[in-house]
Amino acid sequence: MPNFPYLTENCFANFLNTNSHMKKSQHRKKGFTLIELLVVITIIGILAGIAISSFGGIFGAAGQLAAEDSLHSIYKGLVQKYKGQVKFPKGETLDEESPAGFAVWFRNKTRNTESGLWYIDEDDKALALTEDEDAAGIPSTMPTDVGDLDDDQKNAMAWSIAIPGEDANPKLEQNLRSGPFPIMWTRGHEGDQGTWDPDSPWSGDGGHVLFSNGKVEFYEDTKGADESGVFNIASKDDDDDDADIEQTADPEQALPEDWQVILIDD
Repeated sequence: MPNFPYLTENCFANFLNTNSHMKKSQHRKKGFTLIELLVVITIIGILAGIAISSFGGIFGAAGQLAAEDSLHSIYKGLVQKYKGQVKFPKGETLDEESPAGFAVWFRNKTRNTESGLWYIDEDDKALALTEDEDAAGIPSTMPTDVGDLDDDQKNAMAWSIAIPGEDANPKLEQNLRSGPFPIMWTRGHEGDQGTWDPDSPWSGDGGHVLFSNGKVEFYEDTKGADESGVFNIASKDDDDDDADIEQTADPEQALPEDWQVILIDD
């Protein structure tokens, strides 16, 4: 006759043993899940950091493209007005010799009232105009009189601008042996150092240059690969044809004879 008590005892023992293993397994599973959670959180944090950095780069690139478009628009506006033979104003024709004076001159000359051409949204000075409750803000349209702009609005303008002096040729097309020359560039360029200062619109990380032929370039600096500069020092057709064209990192040194720069002192 079968020994049922023995079988029952063995089954019960096996059940207890199995149950114990299941509990241990469950405990192990819970511990492993916590580790997984920590790993996932870490990965999410890393990916979030990468995403934020990428978005920052995208927004920065978009801002640079917008600034480039502004320079193109300024140049095209003058080309249309002058029917190709673009002339820059001499200082005596401006309300004041400043970027603001030039902006008002451009507005009156071309009837383009868009104030955004003269500001860069990412610029700290422009941001201060919009975020400070006591600030006048960026003008909704460019006024016809420079006196309608306050000092903060003038100083937040994005561009340094080259203009012809009293005895200079005001045309942008001058057939220089040295080629096109810079006529507008991002505020805060430090001359022959070839860099932009930290208070410039892109916080020292470069700037745009508009040339007399309408081309716009963005430079991290203007030193060039060999540190000799990205600009050609202005040279006339009647200069020594055999002489090498010298280069410079300073846009002012690349201007034609008797041209000067109107800028904002940061």
